[in-house]
Amino acid sequence: MATPAPESPTAPFGVRLALIALLPLLALALYLDGQYYDPDLVELRPRQSVIGPDSALFPEGLAGLQRAGAVRRFTEDNLYEYINGHAEYFISAGFRGLAVGEYGSVGDGQPALVVNLYDLGEALNAFGVLVDEAGEQEAVDIGAMGFRSGQGLSFIQGRFYVQMSLFDDALTAETFGAALARNLAGQVGEQDLAFHFPDLGVVTTTRFVKEYYRGLEFLNAVLERGFERDGHEIQAFLARGTLQEISALVANFEAFFHEDEMPYRRIDRDGLNFYLVDDPYEGEWFFVPLGERLIGVYTSMEPALTAQIAAFAHGRGSASNP
Repeated sequence: MATPAPESPTAPFGVRLALIALLPLLALALYLDGQYYDPDLVELRPRQSVIGPDSALFPEGLAGLQRAGAVRRFTEDNLYEYINGHAEYFISAGFRGLAVGEYGSVGDGQPALVVNLYDLGEALNAFGVLVDEAGEQEAVDIGAMGFRSGQGLSFIQGRFYVQMSLFDDALTAETFGAALARNLAGQVGEQDLAFHFPDLGVVTTTRFVKEYYRGLEFLNAVLERGFERDGHEIQAFLARGTLQEISALVANFEAFFHEDEMPYRRIDRDGLNFYLVDDPYEGEWFFVPLGERLIGVYTSMEPALTAQIAAFAHGRGSASNP
C-alpha cells in the first residue's frame, strides 16, 4: 500500500491574514525609501560650476557694448564642441565649467567682443592655465594678472580664467578687460596669489607645474622662473602653502635626501634656514622656507644671492612679480 505524500505545513488562518495585510505597507515603505536616494550613487555627475544660466558674471552692458543673446554654457561632457582638441587640457587643470558671452553694438550682425569665462575651481588652477597659455605675450595690469596679444586679452580673477577676443580695431582690449575684471571682483572677490620671487635677475621664462615638479611626487603646484643673472641663466621655483604645509614640504625633502643618500646641509644665514643640496643630477642647488612659501634656486649658494633673498624675506628687497 502506497504511503500518502505528507501535506505541506499551513500557517494558521490569522497569521496568513496578517501577512496579507502587511503587503500594502511594505510596498509603501519601498516607494518612500526610493524618493531619498543619493544621485551620485547612480550616476556620475560633472563637477559643478558657480556660473549659472543667468549669472551676474556677465553684465548686460560692458563698457558701452551690449550683450548679444544668451550666454552659452559648456560642461565636461560637451566642452570639446567648443574647443575640440584642447578640452582635455582644461579638464585636467580643474575645469568646472565654461560660459561664453558675446557683446556688440545694437543692430550689429556680428559680435565685436567674445568672452570665454572658464571656472577652474581654484585661483591657483586659473593662475596655472594663464601662465601656460600666455607664452611670450605682453603683460598688462588687468585682474590679478593679465596678458595681451594683438586684439586678444587673457587674465585671471579669483577662480576664473578669462579669454577676450575683439573683432573691431577701433576698440581697446584693456578697456573691456578692466571693466569685466571689476565686475568679477565684485562677484567673487580678489585674491592675492602671492607668487612673488626675489629679484634674482632679468626674467626669461615662467611656467607653472601642477604636479610632480622635477619628478618629485610631494612637490606640486610650483611656479618655475628663469632668470638671467651675471651673464648666465639660473632656474628658481616657488611653492606656496600654510606654515604647516611648508614645514611638511621641508620634511619631505629631507626624507627624500636620506632615502637617495643625497648629501645636504642646513646653513643659517641672515636669520634664515638655507638647505644646500649636492645633487648628482642637478648639481649644487639650495632652497629656503620663507613662512608660507618655499623658494629653491638651481645654482651655487653665493653670499650675494642669499643676501638678496634675505632682504626680500625681511621686506627690504624688491620682488619679481608674475
